[in-house]
Amino acid sequence: MKRLFIAINFVPDSNFLNIYAKLKSASTKLDKINWVKPDLMHLTLKFLGETPENKIPVIVKGITSAASNTPPFTFRIGTIGAFGSRYQPRVLWFGVDKSEPLTQIQMQIQKKMQKLGYKPDYLNFVPHITLARINKIDDKQKFWNAIEDLQTPFIQEIKVNKIILYESILNERIPVYEEVGVFNYTT
Repeated sequence: MKRLFIAINFVPDSNFLNIYAKLKSASTKLDKINWVKPDLMHLTLKFLGETPENKIPVIVKGITSAASNTPPFTFRIGTIGAFGSRYQPRVLWFGVDKSEPLTQIQMQIQKKMQKLGYKPDYLNFVPHITLARINKIDDKQKFWNAIEDLQTPFIQEIKVNKIILYESILNERIPVYEEVGVFNYTT
């Protein structure tokens, strides 16, 4: 069994890394926040979870089909937000502006994977880049003030020309993501 997900990866630029560093430095020693390393950041299109290895070839076929029907496109990263309540945030993220090509590729992946027996995501697709998983915030007012001070409508533009099927290998410290397949878009 392999723990799989389908994603778009990117290289954070200096503006992205600057805002990320400022958010990280705004946390206190009493906070319990697991920050995602920038080289592990990605935009998840579909989390598949534990998957038998013999199912990988049909998953690859589905992703190949979706990618071959999609021309390269761009999307913009902007805004800072959190999943969970204002009182108890769970995940800190950079939001991704919805774009028609991004929505279309996510829907195509969703449909292809549903045909393979993966349950559809019933919640609306909220494209985002996870920055941190939050266990505890000591000073919530300071946390939200830092987010409001750093809020900006534009962080980085990402050019998308491939989708990646990753295996997520969990260990005690940080996850390791290994590419199982890379699927280039047609031009």
